[in-house]
Amino acid sequence: AEEESEALRKAMKGFGTDENAMIDAVTRISNSQRQEVIVKYKSMFGRDLLDDIKSEISGDFEDVVVALFKKPDQFDAQCLHSAMRGLGTKDKVLIEVMCSRTNEQIKGIKEVYKKKYGHSLETDLKGDTSGDYERLLVSLCQGARDEKPADDALAAAEAQKL
Repeated sequence: AEEESEALRKAMKGFGTDENAMIDAVTRISNSQRQEVIVKYKSMFGRDLLDDIKSEISGDFEDVVVALFKKPDQFDAQCLHSAMRGLGTKDKVLIEVMCSRTNEQIKGIKEVYKKKYGHSLETDLKGDTSGDYERLLVSLCQGARDEKPADDALAAAEAQKL
């Protein structure tokens, strides 16, 4: 974390920003390591890393770099909220997040969502979707999906029946 903190500070110090050095420091480590870098940066320099990043870069590049520093459940909650905000619903985002996360991850997303936006994810899903699609997303939102491994023999037998 110390090495990445120093690299990020150096990339942002002085005139201009060394975006390549920033990309290298941020993308070669895992999310949990990035969480450590946030803390280490603050202890080493007395500055908030994300504030420094936001003051140095902008646009899509800023969005991506800041997103890389979010914990997965925070990022997913933000994506879901953005997908349902305003006119229309970004169904691909809802499907990607709700269908690909584990029960434990869904529970974490729901907690972050409620804390950040003041109401439940389920309420927003119900408000933005309808019919069978709504029922599917609300069901997934319960975080009670059977996560046992598939029975290949049973699947093959069922396929033969069809």
